[in-house]
Amino acid sequence: MTHVTEDDLDDLEFDTLRTGDHIAAARRFAQLADEVSGGVSRANVLLRAGEQWQHAGDHDQAARFYRRAMEDGGETYGDPRAYLADALFELGRADEARALLDQIRADAPDDPEVYRAVAEVLYAQGDPVGAHEWATSGVDRILALRDRAVGTGIGGGPEPSPADDVSLTSDSDDVALAEDSLEALLRLRYRARVDLGRPEDSYDALLDDLLKNA
Repeated sequence: MTHVTEDDLDDLEFDTLRTGDHIAAARRFAQLADEVSGGVSRANVLLRAGEQWQHAGDHDQAARFYRRAMEDGGETYGDPRAYLADALFELGRADEARALLDQIRADAPDDPEVYRAVAEVLYAQGDPVGAHEWATSGVDRILALRDRAVGTGIGGGPEPSPADDVSLTSDSDDVALAEDSLEALLRLRYRARVDLGRPEDSYDALLDDLLKNA
């Protein structure tokens, strides 16, 4: 067995950006998935292998590894179903892809990165309406989490209602991670709105404020 850390996986991906050899990286991740011990989950490594196959243009292999990550059931970044949907779209299996996205929607994920990933997939598939909806939902999620953090004493303010659908375990780390996704979601949403010919709204103003304060 091989002890692998997230830093090790990040280093391999960084090297691949330099070399452009995504097939070699995909094979290395696949090998590590069979050898990994501690540090990272096997599912996480399988998901990274799938991403590298997709970068290499082999969407069949990508889909296979995304399915393996889902079947493994271990902890992963994001939601493997979003990545699998991307590969299925590329394979011309749009009905299957959209069924997966419907499953994700029904689960109402808390992670804003899931909304970002789905919005990016739909935007790339020429669906600005879907991209706009998912990006907006992701922004809503972040702002709700921010409000919840205020209510739990991180920023002061009233106690949250138990009926609020945001996790009761929100803390400052959750908020910080969510805020990291805010600009990307707002940018995606704005691009979709431009494509749809919609006027600027309060969320576009929020993006302007973020960029001004960057």
